[in-house]
Amino acid sequence: MMKKISTLALAGLICWPGLAAADTDRVAEIERQMTEMQRAFQAQMEAMQAEIADLKSQQEEVSQEVAASSEAVSSRLASSAWTENINFGGEVVFRGYYLRNTWTFDDDFKADDRDAFRLKGSLWANYQATEDVNIKIQLTNQSWGEGAGVGDNNDNKVFLDNAYINVKNLLGLPLEATLGRQNVIYGSGFVILDGQSQYGSTSIYFDGVKLRWHLNEQMTLDGLYLKDRENTPGHTNRDDITLSGLYFINKECFFTGMRQELYVLNREDETLGKDIWMYGARLSDRFDNGIDYSLEGAIQKGDARWDELNNRTIDQDAYGLKLDAGYTFKNAAWKPRLYTNYTYLSGNKLDTDKNEQWDVFYGGWPQWGDLLAWRYLNVPPNNLSQVYSTFADYSNVVGEAIYSNIQIITLGASASLTPKLSANLSYSDLRFNHTNPGVSKDFGDYYQATFRYQYTRNLSFSLYSALLDPGDAFVNDDNAAEVFWEAAYRF
Repeated sequence: MMKKISTLALAGLICWPGLAAADTDRVAEIERQMTEMQRAFQAQMEAMQAEIADLKSQQEEVSQEVAASSEAVSSRLASSAWTENINFGGEVVFRGYYLRNTWTFDDDFKADDRDAFRLKGSLWANYQATEDVNIKIQLTNQSWGEGAGVGDNNDNKVFLDNAYINVKNLLGLPLEATLGRQNVIYGSGFVILDGQSQYGSTSIYFDGVKLRWHLNEQMTLDGLYLKDRENTPGHTNRDDITLSGLYFINKECFFTGMRQELYVLNREDETLGKDIWMYGARLSDRFDNGIDYSLEGAIQKGDARWDELNNRTIDQDAYGLKLDAGYTFKNAAWKPRLYTNYTYLSGNKLDTDKNEQWDVFYGGWPQWGDLLAWRYLNVPPNNLSQVYSTFADYSNVVGEAIYSNIQIITLGASASLTPKLSANLSYSDLRFNHTNPGVSKDFGDYYQATFRYQYTRNLSFSLYSALLDPGDAFVNDDNAAEVFWEAAYRF
């Protein structure tokens, strides 16, 4: 403004003669107009500043809305990713049972007879937290009848069946760790399958740590430290039962193509003073021509138990063998398979001062069906002491199927009768290796039959029947029988 006034004054001096006659009011009018122009310009500037401030405020609001929307989208994406990484599943298994003489082979003793429903339900969740971290939790309940019985096996209590964390590439190495409550199964379950056999096959878990070293694509080496039983509260008694050791697997031998398994396992029972080492191997293969086989054998060394009467340790010196072979007619419509099995579990001789009786480790319940397992069950009044006096001397686990001192020869056949219906029939000859004086070694004849109908991918129906005809080794020789039907839905 001052610059404009100075310009006018200069012009006046240059044109002084013409301006001298002008009226002095003209100057005042010009100054008034200039003042109004300055006020208008100032008002316009203020309006523009207000508009700019309003635009900035709107921009901030938009930025906040964009940030909120971005956060919401990110949250939805994260939630979606979490749900995509978790899987759920479970099973409902319903059975109707007919059981007779499962313990005593005596029709007059009714405590081992049962007609009952057995209901088992499980739910599991599996969360893939990262590419290398997996978490699984499984809850299970089993009941016999309506509110009958006590314990995890047969009442309405829900128990933690599995709960573990699996971590791969631990420490940046080809090392995999499974930590927590887990099922552990090797081979055909000859030495490790039933971790909780005292619960009648309801659960098969151990609590502990399994480390797996992936040596290459074909070979793995597992290190195990698992608990079957923990110390009592306060550690007033040393009563842990622990399984530990190493298990090596070569999925396919470079030279022969067979699967090779080698293991060194230890079972320690602090109550008995048991500390047994088992050294074993398993070889198996399946050929294109339909032949399949598995051969497994192990020896047991160490301390069988502490003999308080004679103040000494009884040495363990036992062995076991299991052979399986079969042939499948692949070109036949029913895909029939004929198979055979031979099992030998050592027992005590009468004149030995060491224990030559096979220790079952954890190859208990599932292998040879319920009837044989119940006959070996360590629950009074059921026992085989009338046949061989050392039957339960080396096990303090109530409910454990303590297989030992037996030979089993099995012949069987299976077939797919239709695309959905399958059948399996078998006969086994059972014999004891060593018995009390004057007692026959004839255990008896064992018949089993299974029919399974796969109604849908998830739903199946089964019928199982078994008969154990006792041999001359038993005073009571009434047949033991088991029949059950099953409806199972797994999802």
